[in-house]
Amino acid sequence: MTVDLIIPAYKPDKTFLDAVDAMAGQTVSFNKIIVVNTEQKYFDRLVYSNKFLDEHKSLDVRHISKREFDCGKTCNFGVKISKADYFIIMSQNAIPESPEVAAKLLATLENDSKCVVAYARQTVPADYSEMDKYVKHYFFPEDGAVLTEKDIDSVKNGSVRGLNGCAAYRRDVFDALGGFTNHIICDEDVVYASKALKAGYKVAYVSDAVVTDYTRLTDKELMKKAFDFGVCVLKNPDVFDYNAVKENNRKAEKFLVSHLKRKSFSGEAFELRHIYRAKRNGYKKALKYAKMSPNDLRKYTANPEYWRMDEILRDRKSVDGHSGYGRSDAEVQMMSQPPVKTFKRDDENL
Repeated sequence: MTVDLIIPAYKPDKTFLDAVDAMAGQTVSFNKIIVVNTEQKYFDRLVYSNKFLDEHKSLDVRHISKREFDCGKTCNFGVKISKADYFIIMSQNAIPESPEVAAKLLATLENDSKCVVAYARQTVPADYSEMDKYVKHYFFPEDGAVLTEKDIDSVKNGSVRGLNGCAAYRRDVFDALGGFTNHIICDEDVVYASKALKAGYKVAYVSDAVVTDYTRLTDKELMKKAFDFGVCVLKNPDVFDYNAVKENNRKAEKFLVSHLKRKSFSGEAFELRHIYRAKRNGYKKALKYAKMSPNDLRKYTANPEYWRMDEILRDRKSVDGHSGYGRSDAEVQMMSQPPVKTFKRDDENL
């Protein structure tokens, strides 16, 4: 059995270095640690004048520009570099809590040939707010689960999220199912999981494989993430149900407010309403994304480059392959007629 680790990175910091160190120390040996980094200057700045690259000889770093970045396409690029039987994709901000995290994920896949994705439980650091801890616990509870096609509603209502925080994949099935969606604004992992479940495979949530997520987002960033997720939901109606996701988020907010009040975190309960208002606004604005101007899309999205490519792809789809781009009906009709016979001037005088 061969295994590779794939980490998409953008503006990596010390947490990324710690994450690579921790994964390199797992009981499972990785054939390669593949880093698909967006914007080389940020990566070079991080590793300049330290021994990070010398200490990790198995590191295979590939740089792409910000314009080339796409959630699904970038992950697919990392997978194409890998030749291993299994691969693990993880966030640059996730650090495993034990050396057995990778082994537990892979064991789940090996023990059941129908299980094609196994993802870890996520927690937050001890010094994060009670609100952050509860939200992680809501979506990543202590009890593990194996999802089948019968559990597709858990995907539709948004209960299954963030698999690629740290998830192991069976390579042969991944290739057979076509991998991640190449052009997608976010949640490429959930869309793939839905495809796998509908194909009769299983997705395992391995709760005793735990990683700590060090991601911190501002209110504005949360609103943009919610907008992008709303767009993803609307563009993938076969995977998500917009109203079910909205109701699930409302339920999570209600439970969280009750939890904070019960635990005497009233200050955080006030802050929570402010944060969820921003997230609700972002999610609601997504309903109008199709009518938004490019300026408004750049204002609300966390991924402006997605929309640049989205416009290019829409323009391509609008082109009639027979007519060609920009040809008038008269021009097309003329091209379908036999050529007009012409004579040289000298021939006309004969």
